[in-house]
Amino acid sequence: MLTRRGLLQGALGASVVVATPGWARKRPGVLRAGEFAQGVASGIPALHGATLWTRVDGLERAGFVVLEVASDRGFGNVVERRRMRVTPGADGTGRVHIGGLPAGSQFFYRFHTRTSESPVGRFRTKRPADSAEPVRVAFFSCQNWQTGYFTGHAGLALEDDLDLAVCVGDYIYEAASDPGPRVDKIGPDQSAQTLEEYREKYRMYRSDPALQALHQAHPYAICWDDHEVESSYYRDHGGNVQGRERRVPFLERRRNGYQAFFEHMPVIRLRGERDRIYRRIGLGAHAEVVLTDLHQYADPPPCEGAPSEGPVILVPCEEAKDPKRTLLGATQRAWLEQTLTRPGRPAWELWGTSMMLMALDNAPGQPFTIGEWSGWEGERNSLAASLKAKGIKDLAAFSGDIHTFFAGQWTTDGRATGSSVGVEFVSGSMTSSGISESFGGQSTFTDQVRDINPHITYANTARRGYAVVEADAKELRVIFRSPESVKEKVSKVEDLAKFRVERGTNVVEQQ
Repeated sequence: MLTRRGLLQGALGASVVVATPGWARKRPGVLRAGEFAQGVASGIPALHGATLWTRVDGLERAGFVVLEVASDRGFGNVVERRRMRVTPGADGTGRVHIGGLPAGSQFFYRFHTRTSESPVGRFRTKRPADSAEPVRVAFFSCQNWQTGYFTGHAGLALEDDLDLAVCVGDYIYEAASDPGPRVDKIGPDQSAQTLEEYREKYRMYRSDPALQALHQAHPYAICWDDHEVESSYYRDHGGNVQGRERRVPFLERRRNGYQAFFEHMPVIRLRGERDRIYRRIGLGAHAEVVLTDLHQYADPPPCEGAPSEGPVILVPCEEAKDPKRTLLGATQRAWLEQTLTRPGRPAWELWGTSMMLMALDNAPGQPFTIGEWSGWEGERNSLAASLKAKGIKDLAAFSGDIHTFFAGQWTTDGRATGSSVGVEFVSGSMTSSGISESFGGQSTFTDQVRDINPHITYANTARRGYAVVEADAKELRVIFRSPESVKEKVSKVEDLAKFRVERGTNVVEQQ
C-alpha cells in the first residue's frame, strides 16, 4: 500500500537484484534451519540505510542467515541481499547496517536460513535535513509483561506512516511485580539478575505478537529507564531489589542488563562508548528526536530514609534542590544544551526523557514523588534557566515512568511560578499499573492535580497507552491513544485526548 511519501523517490533500476530462491543454499555458512521466534526489527533510520535485527532461536553454533531488502512487500524487486552472522555468544541475535538506498523511501526486509524464513519487516530511510514534509513520531514506555496484554502495541503497530516509534524506558521489568493476566516466572525468585535471566526476559517479551508487529511496522529507537537493570538504580548505586535476595553483585548485574539490552535491540554500539544511549535523530526540517540517559551518569536519589507513604515524601527534601546533584552527568548535559540550542536546528525539538520534568505536587511546593526530575530539581531548574538564556525555542519533552498521562508547560522552576521553557507530554504506560491503582482511584488524585499544579493542563491516571506526534512548520499536534483494556487479549484503541501547540507559544491547547 502506498503511503503519502510513496514507496520510492528515485530510480532503483541500477540496484535491482533478481530474486533467486536457491541463492541461500549456495552460500557457504548459511544455517540449515532455525526459528525466528522473536521476529525482526529496524533501528534508527539513516539517510541512505537502516540497522536491521533478528534472532535465531535455539542456535547451537555460529553461522549466517540471509538478509533480503526489497522495494515491495512481495520481494519482486530485491535491492540488497547479503549474509549476516549470528552467534550463540550473543544469544542468537545479529544486526547489520545497510546503506546505499534512496533517502525518504520505504523498504521491506526479511531474513532466512536454508529452510526457514522470518516475518517481513518494513523500514523507511531518513529524509534529507531540508525536507519540508510533516514528521510523525510515537512515544511509549513501561510495558510490564505481567500487568497486562500488549493491546496498545497492537494499535501502535497500525499507526500510519510513522517516521519513528520511540520507547522512553522500561522495555522490560527485571522483576515480576503487580498482579495481572500474565505470569512472569523468570529467575528463581521471579527476577532477572544473571545474564541468561535477562536474555530470557527479552526473549519472553519479544515473543509477544503485538510487540513483534510494532517492530515489524516502524523504525525504532529507545532510551532506557531503570527496569532494564534494577528498579531505582543510579550510576554505580544499586536500587530496590523488591524483596529479593541480591544473588549477583550490583555492578555485575548492571553489566548483565546492559549486555542483554544491546543484544536484543536494533542498535549498533558506539566504538569507545559502548554503553552510550543518548542520541540525536534528525527527521527533516521540522523535527528531531533527542534521547537522554537518566541513570548511567546520575547521582542517587536524595533524602534517603525520609518518611514516606509509598512514593509520597511526607517532609520537604531540601537535598533535591542542590544544583550540583545530577541526573545527566556533566558530559551528557553539555551535549544536551548544545544540541537543543545550536544554530540551524529543526523547527521542533522532541526530547525523549524517561522521567517527568514538570513538578507534580500534592501540596503547594511539596512534590508528590522524588522519583522523577523533582528529586533532582536543582539540576532541572538550572538546566531550564540555561536553555532559556540561550534562546531555546519550540521544545517539547516526551516522558514516561510515572504511568500517567499528563500534558502541560515546563518552566524554570517546574511550576506555574516559573518562566516558560517548553511543553511536556507524559505518555502514560503501555501496561504498568498507575496512580489510580496505587492510591484509590482516578478521582482521589486527578481531580486535585490542576488545582495544585496549574502548569499541568491535562491528567489521566486511569488509562494506559501511547502518544502520537505530528510536527510541521506551524504547530505540533499530539494525540494520546489508549486501549479500552490491557486485561483482555484484544481491545479497541481509541483517542483519549488531542492537543495542539502553536510554534513560539509554549501553550498546550486541548482540542
